[in-house]
Amino acid sequence: MKKFIFIIFIIIYFCLNCSCNKNPINHTDEFSSIYFPLNEGNVWYYDYPEPQTNPWSMKLIKNSVIKNHKTYYLWVYGEGVDIVDLIRADDKGNILVYKDYKEYLWFDFSQDSSASYIYNYPKKFGDKYYYYEVFVRTNITRETPAGVFSNCIEFLFDIGQVKDEEKIYTFAPNVGLIRLQNNGWSTKKLTSALIDGKTTGK
Repeated sequence: MKKFIFIIFIIIYFCLNCSCNKNPINHTDEFSSIYFPLNEGNVWYYDYPEPQTNPWSMKLIKNSVIKNHKTYYLWVYGEGVDIVDLIRADDKGNILVYKDYKEYLWFDFSQDSSASYIYNYPKKFGDKYYYYEVFVRTNITRETPAGVFSNCIEFLFDIGQVKDEEKIYTFAPNVGLIRLQNNGWSTKKLTSALIDGKTTGK
């Protein structure tokens, strides 16, 4: 009987050991940020001037591509607009962007309110390169044509040495970008969105 139990123990040990040595499944690439739902076909519409005809009045997750064994989604800036960002969510739900063969932390949703961080992708103004400092505000409420959203996170991108270059992105949970303000230029507010098959707003 003891030999039988010993043999069963050895079999169980080797089964567990073999399963542990298998390559673990990496779920990071499948992770979707609660503040930026990343699925193909998700689309956002904004009240940018003449929203029915202006191609800049919408944003779309068009499709996905694989780079360096990671899945990135193509965030298209408008219908027929060539500007595209390759983005993905990390295991904390933060959004990273792939530019010039490198990956940069863009929207850090893990930051506390009043915190700040540096967006390390260089931006050129005149003959100099600068980096945005990003100021974070959490638990805020914003009203848009699509409705009133609470528990939002807002990111102010600012370069202290440059005037009127600020950008403010506001994200609502399970909806995505509901407001984008370019200081000195324009402000887009969400009118409707189709997120994972569910419609928000008009």
